[in-house]
Amino acid sequence: MTIEPAITKLRNAAELISEAVNELSALLQSTGTEEQSAPADESSVALEANIAPTAETEPETPNLSFEDVRGILADIARAGNREGVKSLLEKYGASKLSALDPKCYADILKDAEVLRNA
Repeated sequence: MTIEPAITKLRNAAELISEAVNELSALLQSTGTEEQSAPADESSVALEANIAPTAETEPETPNLSFEDVRGILADIARAGNREGVKSLLEKYGASKLSALDPKCYADILKDAEVLRNA
């Protein structure tokens, strides 16, 4: 038994997972604007009840993994914008994705959307 068929199946599965992650990410981003109105409603309810509203907190950033970022950037590179992906990594001080600080994941993906839409 050779290993090539198994590798091919794994690559196909990885591509399908990457596509699913991208679709879910886009769905979450599109619904994110609707959910931002909820905290304002909660603070007005707290004011009406004479309860001090809690301090404003930064919106939670999604917990992105290395695999999430790798999948999205790989899709962009495969679509013909490999140089754009390289320059994004350099912008965030990394020569390769594994050297990228995980704190930069959300920011680099925001910038990557520009490449995806170009």
